[in-house]
Amino acid sequence: MLTLALGVSGVAGWWWINRDHAPVVLTVGSGPYGSDSNVLMRHIAEVVERHSHTLRLAVRSTRDPSENIARLNTRQIDLAVIRADTPVVSDVRMIADLFPDYFQIVVRDSAPARKVADLPRLRVAIPEFGTDAFRSFWVLADHYDLPVTNDYWRSVPFGQATAGLLSGRYDALFTVRSLRDETLLRMFGDAQLKSIRLRYIPVEQAAAIALKRPFLRPEIMPVGAFTGAAPVPEGQTPTAAVERILVSRADIPAEAIRELTSILFEHRLDLTMRFSLASAISKPDLQRGLNVPLHDGAAAFYDRDEPSFIQQNAEPLALGVTLLAMAFSGLLGLRRLMTNKQKNRADVYNYRLLDLNTRARTATSRDELATLRDELDAILETVVVALDTDEVTDEGFQSFSLLWESVRDTLRERRADLEAAQASA
Repeated sequence: MLTLALGVSGVAGWWWINRDHAPVVLTVGSGPYGSDSNVLMRHIAEVVERHSHTLRLAVRSTRDPSENIARLNTRQIDLAVIRADTPVVSDVRMIADLFPDYFQIVVRDSAPARKVADLPRLRVAIPEFGTDAFRSFWVLADHYDLPVTNDYWRSVPFGQATAGLLSGRYDALFTVRSLRDETLLRMFGDAQLKSIRLRYIPVEQAAAIALKRPFLRPEIMPVGAFTGAAPVPEGQTPTAAVERILVSRADIPAEAIRELTSILFEHRLDLTMRFSLASAISKPDLQRGLNVPLHDGAAAFYDRDEPSFIQQNAEPLALGVTLLAMAFSGLLGLRRLMTNKQKNRADVYNYRLLDLNTRARTATSRDELATLRDELDAILETVVVALDTDEVTDEGFQSFSLLWESVRDTLRERRADLEAAQASA
């Protein structure tokens, strides 16, 4: 009875350990539907499903990073895309940098403005009230001492801002977006079709702004980032940028976060082929410091290249490794010697085939060709026996086989030539 109980317990334990586990599902707050961060996270979710048996991502559209942090705090979501300058609470952890968003001031070419200080004289569409982009505009305004009260500032959704800029309702718009943002690309495409010239106003003092706001950084928008025929921007355009980052709650299991982090970096090509912005995903710059601590699971992946036990104890093991290397080197030398002998034997047979091939091309009778064919078959029999007794390597036999077939074809062709010549005579 005890034996039966132990057997049943063993089978049950084996089944419990080896049973199929349901994948862990992590919910991600991604930002507005169709935004860069939303599109990127949906592609990441597809790649995770393709490459992981233990993890799945459920992507949820949200208003902005502030809402994402609020949902993290109330445990409605597990992961979130936020900006590097978004205020967070103590139990939020960093996973990876995703991509930079650029401060962008786009104006109609006819607008009487060449620098940020000229904006107050324009009708400017700024981001919606309460969003991170709205706060970014006032970071810019504060640095350049732009007026807070201005009848020309219009806080509107971005879709209305782009439509108003193209229609002439607004002279300029301010936004914080990536250089691959689909809405921006469509706006510049529509402007080209309608022959509306747009240009950028540079943020020349971006480096000074970054001194006050450490999680901003100066960047350069390249010439023709949006259109190339009539390039927009027209030149290298300085501006400020802020990183979009992926974060999670601190209590999310380290194994799940490590799995996610490994997929982000080990399957980067798969992601980039789906969405080019994925090429910007990178490891957080620990040297610059983080406003969000690194998650243990992400740290485990990033530290995978730390010295191993063997590397840390290399000196005590050096003698053993040296002796093994010497023994291995000796074996390799012996094997090389045997291989060279086998190769030399194969070369001898190949030279005989080359000689036979020369004689076949100059043969003048079918009897002479028959003698050569018998000799060719005899060489084949000799080499097959040599292969069976390891006097010839497989590689040497393959080379011999190709040459042997070529000589056989020469004999056949020469025989056909002689028969044709005899028939015509």
